[in-house]
Amino acid sequence: MHKSVEQFSVDMSAPITVRVIGAYLTVGFFVALQFVLQGSVSLMVPELKTDLNIHEAGVGLLSSVFFYPYVLLQVPSGWILSRTGIRALLTVSGVLMSLGCLLQSGADTYNQMMIGRVVMGIGAAPGIVCFLKTVEISFPPVCFGILAAGMEVFGMVGAGIGDFLIPESIHIWGWRSALKFFAILSLLPVLGALLLITRKKKRQGCSESRPVSGAWKNVFYRKDVWLVALFCGLMFAIINAFAALWAIPFLETSPDCVGQAGRMAAMIYLGAAVGAPALGWLADHGMDSRKAMMTGGTLSIVVLMAILSGRLPPVFYYPMMFFLGLGASTYMLPFVLVKHWLKGEELSIGLAFTNAMSVMVGALLYQPLIGWLIGFYQEACMENYREVLMILPAGVLIACMLVISMRKCGDGP
Repeated sequence: MHKSVEQFSVDMSAPITVRVIGAYLTVGFFVALQFVLQGSVSLMVPELKTDLNIHEAGVGLLSSVFFYPYVLLQVPSGWILSRTGIRALLTVSGVLMSLGCLLQSGADTYNQMMIGRVVMGIGAAPGIVCFLKTVEISFPPVCFGILAAGMEVFGMVGAGIGDFLIPESIHIWGWRSALKFFAILSLLPVLGALLLITRKKKRQGCSESRPVSGAWKNVFYRKDVWLVALFCGLMFAIINAFAALWAIPFLETSPDCVGQAGRMAAMIYLGAAVGAPALGWLADHGMDSRKAMMTGGTLSIVVLMAILSGRLPPVFYYPMMFFLGLGASTYMLPFVLVKHWLKGEELSIGLAFTNAMSVMVGALLYQPLIGWLIGFYQEACMENYREVLMILPAGVLIACMLVISMRKCGDGP
């Protein structure tokens, strides 16, 4: 039976050419850029609060609204990709992401800013699935693990660079002009897609409209898939709720960290960029993924408690944030487990579902919840941030409990 999601006419034995490498770097740049932009709100908090007259709860909602269309469009993006191809989908995505930046740069009200973030989220949604499909169809299967882990490297390095680039851009040009600059950058993957990625070749006699309800049921009825997806979301919340938004405001409540908070938060991305590909390689070479997930969860709890104590000298935050990123990087191991458990259409749906869950917990729940809880305090001081941010280690503890439950599922590697 022909699977519609596999309808890409690609010779897997074809040599790795400069054009193939260029296509890989193009989708990698798109992933990096979307990570830069999804965390941009945290680096514009003072300017946005002043210019748009919003408070902490509004900042949390503004940041999280990017992720609502992003999450909802994960699985549909895979369906659209199978029918349009990488080139067409990436082109439209880049244009929409650029449009979102322009809408935000010209926003005079909070609602206009929200619309821009939503458009940006729609454009960013297909980035991960385009990246994984490029790896799948352009490189030998033996390279899939390490090259797919490159997605995390592009994303984490992009987010880390953003913590340096955005503040400097705001300082030089102002936040509106900085967003216009990123609108231009968002068009670079469009140009790369048109020049380097070939059109999808239509297949004759393929049933493009074949329903995949059976595959959906097989994925969503599996307890182990739900457990690893929830683990992924709770661990990735360290990245997209803490590092991408609330770490900087928390650190800047300490006078000693003012001016350094962005660089400190960037160390989380660096730790994840180092840890994710290393874990992917080890998992492909026989490492027990579930033991590694427990180890990463335990490390994350210990480091989070030390960071949230607020008693560290400023210089200690750099290595602690790096180790926090290392622990959090175990969020990518559920993708490895899902790849072992599922095949064909089920694999595509399972990976999309896991990626969607990785975003939902931190971005859709934690980001606005933390802002809402902080809003109950008259002053956003370190002690108040510490109390609210304790939901992060609590969530990681739940993630570790999920791993223990997952060991009872005997059909995984």
